[in-house]
This record gives sequence, structure tokens and C-alpha cells, in this order.
Amino acid sequence: MRDVTDAFLRAVATSHQVATRVEVLDNDEVTLTIDSVVDGGVTLDQTAATRGRLDCTIVDPDLVPGDPDDALAPYGNEIRAYRGAIVNGAAELVSLGIFRIDETSVTDGTTGLEVRVAGMDRSVRMIDARFEDTTTIAAGTNVATAITTLAQAAWPAVQTNLTATPLTTPLLVGEAGGDRWKLMQDLAASIGHALYFDGDGVLTSRPVTVPSGTPAIELAEGDGGVLLTAGRRWTRQGTYNRVIATGENAAEGTTPVRGIATDENPASPTYYYGPYGKVPRFYSSQFLTTSAQAQDAAAAILARELGTTQSIEFGALVNPALEPDDLVTIRRERAGIDEAHIIDTLTIPLTADQGMTGRTRAVVT
Repeated sequence: MRDVTDAFLRAVATSHQVATRVEVLDNDEVTLTIDSVVDGGVTLDQTAATRGRLDCTIVDPDLVPGDPDDALAPYGNEIRAYRGAIVNGAAELVSLGIFRIDETSVTDGTTGLEVRVAGMDRSVRMIDARFEDTTTIAAGTNVATAITTLAQAAWPAVQTNLTATPLTTPLLVGEAGGDRWKLMQDLAASIGHALYFDGDGVLTSRPVTVPSGTPAIELAEGDGGVLLTAGRRWTRQGTYNRVIATGENAAEGTTPVRGIATDENPASPTYYYGPYGKVPRFYSSQFLTTSAQAQDAAAAILARELGTTQSIEFGALVNPALEPDDLVTIRRERAGIDEAHIIDTLTIPLTADQGMTGRTRAVVT
């Protein structure tokens, strides 16, 4: 959950004055502030390679692009989107992300010239910067250092906030034409971390674990509640209860490293030794060089699998401080829901007349 004041959390849980800001950035410098957004929002999805996406509609004839140098032309400029509330007479805003403008379209509609802008977060800088030549990273390089090196080669000004790790890489080879972002994410996954660009546009990594402790917030119905709608889905499709991770870099004549993570909770509906049955997932990576590393990778993958048989799609009053992977309590009496869930996706609108929507998975401890 993003860092906000207690007064902010109280405000967004009740009727309040919405505050938004949309800025155009050129090389991180704000060149324009837009106050004519009439539709759209930001979607955050921790299950996607690109975590954040922006889609918004602006009504302003002065912002219709006519040449490549215009503010909303898709040639390098970015949009930073904020949503918040007026708290104690001042705007308290949460940055939802920084998005490169990828597509701009103009429609002459009933309200005037509508400019629709679509973009993705800064991971697209890495995705587009495929390896132009064979690129190598020496064996024994710290994993966080290797990720930083790959990122800076694509974008020297990138800001990073990577969780420290003692783990190192084998010899890595990025083939010409290869996907830089996939290599970076695979490196992070090999040590049990998620890698993404956060709401401030910073390249971030963190360990993937099953969230525990006190939920960040409660989504409930009734007086004082923020939950508007909730629907539950049950499925076993694509859900595993054991992950077996193996390395591909074993020396000739040696056994490949191996790590196993299993749902061993008898109270879990996907208990490996229960009626759900044994449903293993196999993961193999050239980056796994030690048994401890393989174990971390297996545990991280299983953490994302647990609870996916039970998901909830919800609508609620907008709280822009929430993020994917936050732990929340959802209560909806008529639907029989009163339990802790992990947020997987969120869509946060940039206008005051829409609610927030999201999808979760159940917590299995």
C-alpha cells in the first residue's frame, strides 16, 4: 500500500472531494498539466509482464497533436497520473504511475474533439530495447547488479530500488534480438523476486511471499463501508499445488539443482495430499545454480498459485493508495464472503464519477 496519511484513508472511505492531476513529462520534466480528462484510468496488474497501463480521454482542442513535437504525440513523452482527495483543505495525491505515450487517437464527438491517450509503464523502455548484439554478463555477478546493468544499458537514467541479495548469476548470454525485459524478470524470478516499475516510475524488486499480518484495509458493505459490488469465482483451471524448480546450468556429470515447494496445509482447498489431488508445476531456468536459489524460486511461484482457485471481482469506492499484492479483508454477507484476499489487479479511474474495480485471490496460509 502506498504511503498516505490516516486522514487520507478516512477521507476516501466517505464522501469527499476528489483530486486528480495528469502531467506530461519530457525527460522527467513536467511540461504540461492537463485538467480536461473526462474518462479513463490506470490498470495495475501484477500478473502481467507490464504492470501498469493508462487509458484516458481528454477534451481539449489545443492538445490535438499535429506534429511529432506536440505534447501528446507518441514519440517519447510520458504521462504521470495522480488520484487523491482534498484533505484538510489541501490535495493529497497518490502517483499511479508514469506511462509512455504509445498511441493517441482523435475523435470529433458530441462533446468536441476527444483525444484518447494510451500508454504503458516504463517497462516498455526495456521491452523495446531488445539486444542489438550478443550481450554477456559474467558468472558470479550479483543478481541485483546484473539487473541494474541490463536496465542502464537500455536507459542510463533509470532509477532503481532493488532488494539486496547475496545471490549471483551464472554466465548469462543475451542473444541479438532477445527480450531484455524478459531476461531481467527471469533473473528476478530465479531468486524469488518480482520485478516491476512502481507508481513513481522506479524499477523495483521485492520478494514474493504469501502476505500475512493485518490487512491493509477492509472492503465491506453497509454504513461506513466502501464495497459496492462483489462476485466470487471458483475454478481449478491453471492452479497448481506443488512447484518443482530445476536449474539448467549443471556441469557435466553433476545433478541439476532442484527446489520443491508444496501446499502442505491440510486446511487449504488445494492441499497436496488431499482430495484436490497432486497437481505439480515444473519450472526450469538457466539462472538457478544453487539448491537454495531453486528453493526460493519454487516458493515464490507457489505463493502466486495459492488461493487462485478462489477469486473475487469487486467494485468499491476509490482508494488510490491500494496496490496489487496488498492484503485486504472483503466482507459481503449476501454473497457469503468474509475473508482475507490478496489484490491481483486494480483499475483506478481518473474521474470522480466512477468506482474502483479489482480482482483478488484468497489467502491460504
